[in-house]
Amino acid sequence: MTEPIDPAVTSKIVQALASYLKRDPASITESHHLRDDLGLDSVAIIELLFEIEERFKLQIPDQDLPGLSTVGSVAAYVQRRLAESKSESTNPSTAAGKSKSAKSSTTKTAAAKSPSTKKAASAKPASAGKPKKASTVTSGKKKVAAR
Repeated sequence: MTEPIDPAVTSKIVQALASYLKRDPASITESHHLRDDLGLDSVAIIELLFEIEERFKLQIPDQDLPGLSTVGSVAAYVQRRLAESKSESTNPSTAAGKSKSAKSSTTKTAAAKSPSTKKAASAKPASAGKPKKASTVTSGKKKVAAR
């Protein structure tokens, strides 16, 4: 059996939709289809989902988009994702695993940047900021540039 959708989650989604569509939030229900009933096109759906990502501080992967067709399916999806992130933050072994992988990718990134930084520093001459003057040798009345 599925868990009932939190009214606060649904309310935030309905508010985002109502704001986007410039409609009364009371006129939007969980059963409304985003395309058929509310008239959203692909771009509008993407914009709405971006707004939902911002409001709920989560990311919606592209592969999850086809399942988000009604207001209720979006609300259920967001609630499920929020519950997943909450369980990950309360489960220390999952959080530690993520922390280690994030740390190792940071180390890899720093190591990858390090050689190029060293190369750039070693390629720079010590007097990079000052223009060099050509040394000249005076031989009688002619000036000859040394090579």
